[in-house]
Amino acid sequence: MYEMGRGQTMTTLFTDIQQFTTWRNEIPKHDTVGFVPTMGALHGGHISLMQRARSECDHVVVSIYVNALQFNSLNDFSKYPRTESVDFELCAQVGVDSVLVPLQSDMFISDSPNLLSPSKEAEAFEGTDRPGHFSGVITVVDRLFAVVQPTAAYFGLKDYQQVAVIRNMATTLHPRIDIRPCDTMRETDGLAMSSRNRFLTETARASAGLIPLALSTAIAHWRNGCRDASEVTAIARSIFDRDASIELQYLSIVKDGTMDQVEAVSERDSIIAAVVIDGIRLIDNMQFSNA
Repeated sequence: MYEMGRGQTMTTLFTDIQQFTTWRNEIPKHDTVGFVPTMGALHGGHISLMQRARSECDHVVVSIYVNALQFNSLNDFSKYPRTESVDFELCAQVGVDSVLVPLQSDMFISDSPNLLSPSKEAEAFEGTDRPGHFSGVITVVDRLFAVVQPTAAYFGLKDYQQVAVIRNMATTLHPRIDIRPCDTMRETDGLAMSSRNRFLTETARASAGLIPLALSTAIAHWRNGCRDASEVTAIARSIFDRDASIELQYLSIVKDGTMDQVEAVSERDSIIAAVVIDGIRLIDNMQFSNA
């Protein structure tokens, strides 16, 4: 356990779940607890989640846990950036009450825990490209929800499909937790903030700027009167086709809050995409009414 001052209060770091549970049990039952689960390597997007939780809840908990269960290769897991000391300082600056950095041995008794089965929202897109990914995600989030017992949990809409899958899991297993999706935070050129962005070379970073351009151009076409989903996505695809270094993995328009593809676009729908640039996989989405 480690504490860092932030004015009149302290941010406490817990690596032991039992110690965290003792702290959690001391919170008055009528107080609200906001929870931001992360894998660390924090950036402006995470900070925005913490700030919203801070503004809406009496107490804020952030978890940092690099979840091996959601990676499709040990190499990807080992390469994931780990910046815990910097992350903790960022949490303290925002005014987070506690940061939970649990050991795997505390999270799961077995080295091979039983994986939860995700909803149908996990079947396509990321679920196709990353088999088993969402089983790993919801298994760990379920465990963290049980430990933290939050009133509300905050997730960035950059991971649109993940939010849909987690919301379905929470509805079944944690109905008292309010899942609160938060808008995607973006760089000055519109690229969605992501821990993966730091791996982009200068050339790849320039290419990545076409992702928000493609999505926003498609939405502009919709605003000009086009409602046909295939025509709207074709406009986005034409933007991606400008750069041969971009490998487009999927591009689709889905119904609000689901992964159901649509034929006629409405304002609550979202356009989603995944690309690979120079070996780095990036995802993004925009809702037609909010872009």
